[in-house]
Amino acid sequence: MKILKLNKIEVAEKVGKFLTSTDAFVHIWFPNEKELVIKAVFDSLKDKNHQYWYAEEDGKIAGAIGVRENHCNNGGYEMDDDYVAVHKDYRRRGIASKLLDEIESYVISHKGRYIHILTCDIDSYKPARAFYESRGYKKVAEMPNYYNVGEGRIDYYKEIKC
Repeated sequence: MKILKLNKIEVAEKVGKFLTSTDAFVHIWFPNEKELVIKAVFDSLKDKNHQYWYAEEDGKIAGAIGVRENHCNNGGYEMDDDYVAVHKDYRRRGIASKLLDEIESYVISHKGRYIHILTCDIDSYKPARAFYESRGYKKVAEMPNYYNVGEGRIDYYKEIKC
């Protein structure tokens, strides 16, 4: 299993396709969500403060993650339109931890102050929320029915020590 920095259009296409597939997520997509996810992957190729990494095994995308500096450009980084997912056939192998290590290292190397992660409150995201909490992220906000009726938003935050 290799963790690689995304830097090619051909790979961005594969990562975008993976992130919007049922191999990554099983939920009801809000209007234009898939387009936002794919756009975020491609935007990372043009913005020095926005990066994606992917896990690859035998030429197959096994996971992906992205992070960008927030719109204030003040050293805060976020995962909003940038998603993290591990292929359903590769879960529980430590891939998500390795991917999150990459963004945390990236934020430290850019002298970032914090990482803000948006996720949702449906049951299928319970393992993701437990994962963030196990990595030191604190739940800082909840907003019901944010993404869809019955699917709210939960925000996590971690201060980064450089």
